[in-house]
Amino acid sequence: MSNKVKAAVALLAVSVGVASLTACSSNNNNAQSSPDASSASSESPALNIVNGKIDHTVTITTVRGEDPTAKFKNGETYADNVHTRWAKDTLGVDMETLWTSPTGDGSYDTKLKLMLSSGDKLPDVFVSTQQATTNMFIESGKVMDVSEAFEKYASASWKAAVGESPTAWQPFMKDGKKYAIPVIRQNMGTQSPLWIRQDWLTKLNLQAPKTLDELEKVMDAFANQDPDGNGKKDTLALDFAMKDAFLGYPIGDSSWIFGMFGAIPERWYPGADGKLQYGSVQPGVKNALVKIKEWKDKGYVATDIALHDFNKVSENVAAGKVGILGGENWLMVYPGSLMLGSNPTAMYVPYALPTGEGGQKTLRTIGAPYTSAILISKDISDEALQAFFHYQNTMFSAYKSDDPFLFKGFQEGYDYVIKDGKADMSEQDIPGGKVSTMKYTLTGAASIYPSKTLATDIKIANGEALTGSDLASMATTGIIGVDATNPLEKITRQATVVAMGQKEADVPEYFLGPTTDTMSSRNELLKKMQMDTFTNIIYGKSSPDEFDSFVKKWKSSGGDDITKEVNEWYDSVKH
Repeated sequence: MSNKVKAAVALLAVSVGVASLTACSSNNNNAQSSPDASSASSESPALNIVNGKIDHTVTITTVRGEDPTAKFKNGETYADNVHTRWAKDTLGVDMETLWTSPTGDGSYDTKLKLMLSSGDKLPDVFVSTQQATTNMFIESGKVMDVSEAFEKYASASWKAAVGESPTAWQPFMKDGKKYAIPVIRQNMGTQSPLWIRQDWLTKLNLQAPKTLDELEKVMDAFANQDPDGNGKKDTLALDFAMKDAFLGYPIGDSSWIFGMFGAIPERWYPGADGKLQYGSVQPGVKNALVKIKEWKDKGYVATDIALHDFNKVSENVAAGKVGILGGENWLMVYPGSLMLGSNPTAMYVPYALPTGEGGQKTLRTIGAPYTSAILISKDISDEALQAFFHYQNTMFSAYKSDDPFLFKGFQEGYDYVIKDGKADMSEQDIPGGKVSTMKYTLTGAASIYPSKTLATDIKIANGEALTGSDLASMATTGIIGVDATNPLEKITRQATVVAMGQKEADVPEYFLGPTTDTMSSRNELLKKMQMDTFTNIIYGKSSPDEFDSFVKKWKSSGGDDITKEVNEWYDSVKH
């Protein structure tokens, strides 16, 4: 759910000029793997790279998922565009796209599975976004153990970037070996601050709440004092998503609500004994459900809250009906921007989450540090393998550069145009319109070095001057500097800073292993049991004590076995 939702939301976009790239590369004609590369294989001859370009073009075959938010111009396609031509002309890496398929409707994932089941030869390199599908490829024995190749060929910058998120390897490990390379993302900002309609607070002369009691006072005012001034009792003090699941919604996140009572449902995290526990069966969930029922009875949340998902919450935000909600740092970009379309004075401001029940620390979820996995065919030639790493290493070379226009060879005229030595990202100034070339890359994503990209975001949020190195660290995204034409991006970064101030609230998912045997046979039953119980308590159809019965049933219906399997996996990977 979450991946589909996020795929439907366009957020970011970004180049290497030939001259800049050559500066990143070797200054002589000696053979080397790539800029900033580790030592090459002792068994295979290293590629001969001259001024950043392999001296004869090497072809890498791949397949591509079609990002529904990707745009092309000038008659370009995934197979032939300004980025693929740049890679061939500048790096000597020819990316041959065998086929493409939409990701939004799951077609790409289905086609990957068909490719595997049919016994077709795998492309050299491809990306999988669905863990179950990635697991199928790992189990098939047709993709390579990337441990040695990554150690030999990945640059120091790429290694350091991935090294900041060591758990990102865990989903792709088997018997201690690594069978896919995680596509790292910046996850600081994926957790919820408390988004509050600032114009409503101001109108009702209220302050942002710092405690659970203060939160309820603000909600009461938002529900009963006509904050939108239309003379109707039609506002929602609080909105969140709970249709089908309580977690996984980037807008309308409910984790912080449960987190005020000391538990996060649908997530595995360590208990007091250090072993992983399932949040849905923790006592705090019962107290949270009772409180949500109370809020529903008082009219703070919608009467049809059980039907609210990402789309419904976004629709309510766009309609200007929601006072408070949880959501990722880009909430004001979408759906906030839709709200501004009808009410330019409306504004959500991110605040720290209030303390929870009894003044305890509030908890919330934080997103995974990776988005997808790079799989490499076991049959790839060593030449193509080195060419792939040369390409990827070059993309990560931005983090050792102070040249903001490192990638202008494929970005200028697409992500921006250069005016007076600066990047102009205004849509109207870019001939043919603005497109995000980041989506054309082999992974379909920016090459992220979490600490460096975050440091730049914080500078922007604080209005600090950016250095050449800062700007270069943004080069992989194509957004080089502050886009004055889109002030909502600054709010996004401000929300990140607010979230950073409350990092102690973050609860990551600790179980990153494959589906366990008992999960395969019991998960659907356990999930339905949970949703029925939680919904009935919120709607007053069941007593709160029904939660205790649910916990017993969950444990005896497979939950205890799953907990044992999860902890066996956790013991095998934790250090």
